[in-house]
Parts: sequence; C-alpha cells; structure tokens
Amino acid sequence: MMPPLVGLRRWTAVPRQIVRSFNGRSNLPVHELVKSKVETPHARTRPLPSASGTVQFSAWRLAHAVKKADCLRLPTAAALWAGASGFLLENSNLFDWTTSEWCLNEGISDFYADFAGTGIAGRVAQGMALLFLEDNGYAYVGRFETEWKQRAAAQNKQWPGDKTRAPDFIAENVKKEWALAESKGGFLSPGKNAPIKTALKDGLNQLNGWDKFITPQPAKSFAIGTFLRESADTSGETSFIAFVDPEPEAPENPVEFPPDAVRRANYASWLSAMGLEDAANRLRKGEGERRRYELPILTVGARQYAVSITSVMPLYPDFSSRQFWSDFREWPFALFSWFRDGIDIELIGLDLQVLRTLGSSKQSSATSELMALEPSERQDTSTYLEGGAFYGSVFSDGSLVGELRMRRPAEAFPDFKWVEVEL
Repeated sequence: MMPPLVGLRRWTAVPRQIVRSFNGRSNLPVHELVKSKVETPHARTRPLPSASGTVQFSAWRLAHAVKKADCLRLPTAAALWAGASGFLLENSNLFDWTTSEWCLNEGISDFYADFAGTGIAGRVAQGMALLFLEDNGYAYVGRFETEWKQRAAAQNKQWPGDKTRAPDFIAENVKKEWALAESKGGFLSPGKNAPIKTALKDGLNQLNGWDKFITPQPAKSFAIGTFLRESADTSGETSFIAFVDPEPEAPENPVEFPPDAVRRANYASWLSAMGLEDAANRLRKGEGERRRYELPILTVGARQYAVSITSVMPLYPDFSSRQFWSDFREWPFALFSWFRDGIDIELIGLDLQVLRTLGSSKQSSATSELMALEPSERQDTSTYLEGGAFYGSVFSDGSLVGELRMRRPAEAFPDFKWVEVEL
C-alpha cells in the first residue's frame, strides 16, 4: 500500500500569485529615530529622517525569519512541522512582490478580522526584526523571557516588581556582544499614518531597564517597528522599518547567563523545528544521553547541510529516512504519472559542521566549541542540482529552509547522501 505523500507537493496548475509568493524579492527602508523624540509628548517624528539603510530579502528569507521567530516562541516540533512554505502558501494573497518597496496587496489591511490581522502582522514584524538583527551582525537569537526565567529560578531571583512584560529577543553578534530586541508593527489602512511614536514607545517600555537585570550586560537594545502599506496607497510614506536604540543602564541585581546561553537557545529551537526534539532538550539543559540520527545531506555551494524533510503530518511518513526513499523508487509507475509535472520537497536543516559541533562528545568542552563557531555567509538564491534545483534561504547561523524542486521525478530521483550524527 502506498503511504500518503503529504510532504511532496505537485507544482502543477499553481496560480501565478502563489508562484510570485515563492519567487518574490523586495526590500524595506530602515529609519533610525531619536529616543527623546519618541518618548516626549508632542515631539515630532515626521518628516522621517533619511533612511540609514535597507533590509533586502526574498520570500524565502522572509519565511525563514518568520519560522525562526515561531520556533523561539513555540519550541515544539508538532507546532512547527508544516514548514516555511506553509507560511508562503497561506499568505500568498497577502503581499505584493512587484513593487520597488515591499507592500501589501490592495484591500488586505481590512481583509482580516481584527484579531487575525493583528496576529499575522505581529508574526511578520517579528520576522522582519530578525532580518534587521541579522543585517546588523546578530546571527544568534533566543527568546529572552524564556531564558531569563529559567536562570532566575535556578538563582532564586524574582521577577522585577516593576515589570509586567519582557522584550521578545536576546541576540548575539560576531563580537559575542548581546542585544535585547522588541518588535512591533502593523498593517496600515490607506491614508492612515503609521503609529510610529505609539508603537516604538511601547517597545521602549517593554525594553526599559531589562538590560540591567542580566549579566553579561547587553551592549544594545532595539525597539523595532515594521509598518506595511497597501500597493495602491497614495500616501506620501512607503512601507518601512523604524527603530530606536536606547542607552544601557547601570546593572542591578542581575541574573547571570552562561556565555553560550544565546547560542544554545538559537540552535535548540532549530533542532526542535527539524524534529530532533531529544537533541534540542539536551542542548537546552546541557545534560542527557545522546542519540544517533541518520539524516540526508544537501550540498549548497561549498557547504553541506543535514536536513529534515518536512510534512504536514508530523513524521508520518518519515520523509527523512533512508528507507522511505528506497521504497519510493520501488513504487509503481502510476505514482510518477501523478507527479509528471514535478514535485517539491520541503527541507529544513543545519550546516553539517555546526551540527557536529552541537553533538560534541565532551560536555566540558561543549561551551568552548560552541563559542568557537563563526557566523557563515548567508545565502538567498537558487542552486541548480542534478535533476532539479534548490530554492531557499541560509542564515548566517547555518540554518536552512527551502525546497528541492524535482521536475522529472520518474527519471531523476533526489539522490541523497546520508550522514550519521550523535546529538
């Protein structure tokens, strides 16, 4: 009996709008605002200062960032297994990728009910915040509240009495400096001004003082707002990102973080998204027995990536197993006539060198080996392989999402190589 091929998608009779949502590229200008103008009543933030830069991205890079933010918020494989392409498919009607600067499609700002629209805008804003952080050298990201509470409990430290909320993220750059970040954002109805002061002031309130409750103390804090307009909006402003970077405060009874805390949080959430839950828990806690995993290998450029092949039905069938692909070759030819226009195999993975570092056999040296990792060059382009092509995104932490598009599956199967790793 042939197992359900829920993880292999046919690429036939696909609407052009969805094709654009997978292949689109765009950018957003970035404006840095002065903290005093954001916090002072009646102080003007408009006209906006000249853009300090742009965040450039493909649809895959955006989906990668949204998926990474989701992983940090919901670190369980079952909640994440639909993969990055699920975000692009579900929201193919949301974005206009044809404009010089990224926009919503016409009518989208009022399309969703208030709660749904706020939720989607928040996810997009968190994804754009991660792209902003990566563009500024912050390759590694953890969920700040989760990390702080875990260590505060172990050190008998109480939640600060004057705090009701905490920032979204804690991030680390190539200099091993930390930063806190809070994301805000929204979809703007035509003609409506972006609520820059309200959003960024709220972000500053959420950041306020948290840097002094952690050691090593973060060198930076960012309140980041992403505001998206519709393509037909004739307002003077475009879609944009705005941010404020307040000065750090003097330490006050801080919770101590180990030097590899952010990196462990970053990679544990991604291992969980790959379905390697035991390995993720071991990395989070720094303890537990290792397991041996056999994973397919994808070569992109000069690097190899161990990948999991995602499914909308968690781990059934197990598309990442050697047995599945061996059986796939034995199925009747009728199967391939159904796939005559090709199949797309969604992948989520991690640089093999990074994965092997995470599986270090010596717990005493695991921290130093993890801290010795250097961010790699990110990739945001297609790569042609024998029998198909890879479309996707690789972040500087070595995480990968994308699709292996096979156009002649009856003649050219994905010829995966395999690797065994202990994690």
